[in-house]
Amino acid sequence: MKPSAQSPTEHELDRLISTRFTVSLMNDSKWERLVERLTDIFTGGIHVSYKLIHSDVVHQATLTTSDFKPFFLEPTLYREIEWLEFPHRYEDFVDTNNKKAGKRICEQSVSAIQCEIHQIGKFELEHVETGLRLHAYK
Repeated sequence: MKPSAQSPTEHELDRLISTRFTVSLMNDSKWERLVERLTDIFTGGIHVSYKLIHSDVVHQATLTTSDFKPFFLEPTLYREIEWLEFPHRYEDFVDTNNKKAGKRICEQSVSAIQCEIHQIGKFELEHVETGLRLHAYK
């Protein structure tokens, strides 16, 4: 599911980042390496929850490939992501082509995801009750 609110302008993003955070832990190339590696390794897709810096809403998505630069998921830019979480369990459709078929609970190996992340580079990770959270800002 993509965010429905209109994204802020570049100037508004810069202002939000500078007033709310003291440290930026990610950049576009680091995000791209992360998403490319994880979607290459986990070919069935990797489920994520994410929070944008300009919203309190937590969105969910399944990443199967990298989007086009500079987008995380169009129209969301990488620099808009405050944190990205890899949940242990999540709800997904039984059949994405037939949403009336209902939903099911799925699991993904957070430890396997963490191992792959460590192979990519240094990231600010935190174990939370629902899974593994990667921080983009602090």
